[in-house]
Amino acid sequence: MFRRIVLLLSLWLAATATLQAQETITMEPVVVTASRIATPLSQTNSAVTLITAEEIEAGGQPLVTDVLRSVPGVDVVRSGGPGGSVSIYMRGTDNKHTLVLVDGVEYNDPAGIGADANITHLTTDQIERIEIVRGPQSVIYGSDAIGGVINIITKTGTNEGKPQAHIAVEGGSYNTRKLQGGFSIGQQAGYLSLGFSHLRSDGFSSVSKKYGGRERDGYETTSITLNSGGRLTDLLELKFNLRYSDSTYDYDDFPNDADNQADHLSLTTGLRTTLHLLDERWLITLGAAHTSIEREFNDEVWGASDFTGKKNKLELLNEFRINDLNRLIIGGEIEREEAKNSFGRSDRATHNALFSEYRLAFGGFSTNLGLRYDDHKEFGSKTTWRVAPSYTFNQTGTRIRATLGTGFKAPSLYQLYDSYSGNPNLRPEKSMGYDIGIEQTILQGLVVFDISWFRNDISNYIDWMSTGGWDGEYRNAGDIRTQGVETTIDIYPIDQLSLQLAYTYTDTKNKDDNSRLPRRPLHKGHAQVSIHPIDSLEVNGSLLYVGKRDDGFLDKKLKAYTLVNLAASYQATHHLKIFGRIDNLFDKYYEEVAGYSTPGLSAYAGIKLSF
Repeated sequence: MFRRIVLLLSLWLAATATLQAQETITMEPVVVTASRIATPLSQTNSAVTLITAEEIEAGGQPLVTDVLRSVPGVDVVRSGGPGGSVSIYMRGTDNKHTLVLVDGVEYNDPAGIGADANITHLTTDQIERIEIVRGPQSVIYGSDAIGGVINIITKTGTNEGKPQAHIAVEGGSYNTRKLQGGFSIGQQAGYLSLGFSHLRSDGFSSVSKKYGGRERDGYETTSITLNSGGRLTDLLELKFNLRYSDSTYDYDDFPNDADNQADHLSLTTGLRTTLHLLDERWLITLGAAHTSIEREFNDEVWGASDFTGKKNKLELLNEFRINDLNRLIIGGEIEREEAKNSFGRSDRATHNALFSEYRLAFGGFSTNLGLRYDDHKEFGSKTTWRVAPSYTFNQTGTRIRATLGTGFKAPSLYQLYDSYSGNPNLRPEKSMGYDIGIEQTILQGLVVFDISWFRNDISNYIDWMSTGGWDGEYRNAGDIRTQGVETTIDIYPIDQLSLQLAYTYTDTKNKDDNSRLPRRPLHKGHAQVSIHPIDSLEVNGSLLYVGKRDDGFLDKKLKAYTLVNLAASYQATHHLKIFGRIDNLFDKYYEEVAGYSTPGLSAYAGIKLSF
């Protein structure tokens, strides 16, 4: 495989050198936070996908889960309709191996089985962009980031100095209603952005009709976001962000079409103070973050139960700007997490960490060198590292990048201490991940091509194992491996038309029995076309193909499926926009989890007023 990659790179370089021998392509930089600091996209050596607010609005999807389905290397699986449990498999790794951030604050639930993130209640309103960084990121973010990081960044105020506001209403299939709005104001000295959203749907039965599901499972969520900050003095900058959501939803326990209900409350807050010293060459940031997630269940079979997870973190980050290209990051953090439940458990864990990353660049070469030391109360210390070099051939518009790094995943409080299945002797999972990729710009940016090959080897894999009947415990069950290829092609033939194509091949293996990991497709493809026939009208069409998967439940293989969605918006006046979308245009029946329903043909429309 490696030889094939090297041969491909050599052939591609030769071809593009012929096409563009005398031409220099300048990539437009886009700010991202792959290294916890603002970095141009062209200088990040990890595989990064950036989804902008304009792209989110053009697609019209109300939930983050549906936006992420099109990202290469990311598989999203939901059991039932809105409110159903969601898993994210990034490059074939587990949901617990993906770290989710909201404005840099961890969204993963300390009381969850794997301390993973259930993003089913995250709505797309008030989002400025979503940054997806694939590959091991433990050097920067510690545990939970073996597969990668998803950072959801909300909107800030404008710099125009005058207030802006909007309100939007939407309705459609399954008696769905949505109301959302926002207000923002900003100037050079500071900004304020406030948003709210309320989404309600009668839904459909979580259990598929094939298995007797008939009763509708409704969903309702309300969220509030606040983002503020500013440069108080030439030396001092302050930022504060908050996101609160309250969700209620019905759910089924397969195969029972039950009348179960659950409530989900989440709160993330972050406060950052930055000192700008030595003429912006030394930035010192002191941050504090809090995450609280409460889940309450009223189940016909298991009765009432509740779970509360909390995480508090203090961090200190030093950024030394040696010059425009070379940066040194030195930081540390103290984290305390807590998990409680209605069964009498109350568990805590504390861990400290020191980390640093150095970005070295000269000529067309750059590399990121990172090292991290974690000291966990339960399993002791762990050291991780990462190196990520790249080289840019300016004459051909070609960039070659690679990453090699280690990672770890700490056992969750549930896996360690649960009264029925906990195991305090668990060891942390360890990983070795690497990838190599090539980015190519052709015809002065009319075509952009990107291909990556990746592999992750994870040892001490933690899984639940039966000890007889329904009894069991969590154990270090063995080793797993994931590897594959991610490819994207962006084409911009004319100003009024753009086309994006993506394909991911993901091969997963449990090394103990050579079985594939459940619900990860071997093949996944996505195509999207955006058309602007006139300035005020935009039409988008998308196609998503997901190949066959082993489910791991009911010993069933899930069939491949193809979904087609359409969306359009019309700017009728300066203040009024009319929009609508059709999901699952051909009413395709498919299952993401065996026995659980998915939405059929559905249509939605709404209006947005801006002031």
